[in-house]
Amino acid sequence: MKTLQLLEYSQFLRHKYLETLSKLPWEDLVKDRNASFPSLRDIYLHIVFVLDVYINYILQGKPNYPSVNYNEYDSIEKITKYLEEVEFKANAYLSKVTPEELAKKVGRKQKDGSTILVPVEDLLLDFFQEETHHRGELLALLWQMDVAPPHMGFAQYLRMQKQK
Repeated sequence: MKTLQLLEYSQFLRHKYLETLSKLPWEDLVKDRNASFPSLRDIYLHIVFVLDVYINYILQGKPNYPSVNYNEYDSIEKITKYLEEVEFKANAYLSKVTPEELAKKVGRKQKDGSTILVPVEDLLLDFFQEETHHRGELLALLWQMDVAPPHMGFAQYLRMQKQK
């Protein structure tokens, strides 16, 4: 199932980006860079939050997902712990996904308060594109800082996986 491979690829890149961010001075991580979220830390935390909301809440029928106060994450260790907790739950769900689960429709609340029914696979792809969008921000901001981003294309990732 290609959708699940894309999510594995995203997880691989989430860890590579966290590794890169962890090598930067903390001041660089929290500096306001006038992007979709103020800092590299906040963009990265948003990526993890969206993973949590989509997979651990929306897809599992839990409507009351938590909010995140980005300022509470005042160290790379706290960010890493948050990522590990969210991914642990998400991976438990994803490891059981079947073609029938991918076709199942779930309610997706809209900003106007209405709810639409969307297939699980479509929401997973929506999550993937959301993460890709923000990972692109991280990539561009790292380039602006003269830091090499840890980007790897999907085809490269698949080739690497086959070599393992």
